[in-house]
Amino acid sequence: MKKILSLTLILSVIMIMFSGCLQSPKTLTVGTDATYEPFESIDESGNFVGLDIELIEMVAAEMDMELEIKNVNWDGIIPGLLNGNYDCLISAMTITEERQKQISFSDPYFSIRQVIVVKEENNQIKSPADLIGKTVTAQIGTTGDLYASNIKGINMKRFDTNPLAVQELLNNNADAVVMDDLVASKAINRNPGLKMIVINDIETEYYGIGVKKENTELLEKINQALETLKTSGKLTELTQKYKPGN
Repeated sequence: MKKILSLTLILSVIMIMFSGCLQSPKTLTVGTDATYEPFESIDESGNFVGLDIELIEMVAAEMDMELEIKNVNWDGIIPGLLNGNYDCLISAMTITEERQKQISFSDPYFSIRQVIVVKEENNQIKSPADLIGKTVTAQIGTTGDLYASNIKGINMKRFDTNPLAVQELLNNNADAVVMDDLVASKAINRNPGLKMIVINDIETEYYGIGVKKENTELLEKINQALETLKTSGKLTELTQKYKPGN
């Protein structure tokens, strides 16, 4: 009887260990505002697409984790992270001192510049100083919004999404839009008759993946995955894919 019990116990331990090996990978839940093409958007089939989406898929694969993406409004994306609605966020978010007071960021994975978008026939606006006295739009809470809001004497109009900010310009209800350069390139490709003006008086901005400050273990794993993708050349290959003209 003792031998039978011992054998049963051993088999039970083996089964537990074996079942543990067969467990599904853990899931990485990610928040994004899928209205910022070409970084994140939803295609005609209802799938998440874009540079950020492909990157977080690669990061999750490096971490041996399944991926779940949640579409979140931009103004609620950081509160959602802090509330535990997802593990991290990736949404073309610039690493700023103000945001770092709330959350931690991964190592940078992409750099951009702020630009002004106007209609091609507009020859009055050639620099930020020319925005004074004009109506300017931006997606609320973006660095484009923050930059334009610091220019005294402009009429600022904010929208929940970048496409709405651009549409206001197309509808002749605004003189200019301020946004990230690669997003501007995509908007111009979609809407012939627009042009961009690079803002040279501000520094290059860098995007990062956001995590809760206390989640240092996840942040370390994400940074390790990003480093692997950089070293292998996969990150460069991905970013080049989304450069204008590709």
